[in-house]
Amino acid sequence: PPTMLSTTSFLFVLLPSLVAAFVAPAGSTTTPKRGLEMAPRFDKKDNIWIPTGPEEGPEAGYDVWGSLFRQGPSPFLTRVFKPSDYEQAVLKFMAGDKCDRLEAQGNMDAYLRNPADWQYNRMKGYTVDYVSLRPKTIVLTFVWSALVATLVGRGIYCIESGDNFWAILGLKSKVAECVQYNMCVFDEDTVPH
Repeated sequence: PPTMLSTTSFLFVLLPSLVAAFVAPAGSTTTPKRGLEMAPRFDKKDNIWIPTGPEEGPEAGYDVWGSLFRQGPSPFLTRVFKPSDYEQAVLKFMAGDKCDRLEAQGNMDAYLRNPADWQYNRMKGYTVDYVSLRPKTIVLTFVWSALVATLVGRGIYCIESGDNFWAILGLKSKVAECVQYNMCVFDEDTVPH
């Protein structure tokens, strides 16, 4: 079917980006680089944060798939639909904490996932590594994504083909039972009074 073909081609286009999410940028480190030379600058005229070097720009961090695998759908969706807001928040965090791009992205992603927990950890002084990918997180994200993609794909297929969504589980819809038992139209003899 055309939907299956377009879905398959869509996955092949995204596969390289998905694989790249597991690879840290060349020469990157998870240790914060302290010092004023790492601070992005604020442009008062344009009211935006500006990176002062390539090590502060988006290419120095991980991509949107890295956000998805590290902290889930919330930071991923923010990066997809509000990329400039996300970039400004990361640069502002870098300037405020005098940290490198990866640490700022990790903290921003953790904040977007759950602001209360992120703030609690920060106020208590806990050191949390938000940058490293853990195998458990990757597996959970993959299982979650596969389940959601399967249900969405099944829904799209059923809408286009007219099939019963629940037939994959061997269940029949009320409409299917109605047709099978020829009870779809009530006549006056079958309607309870």
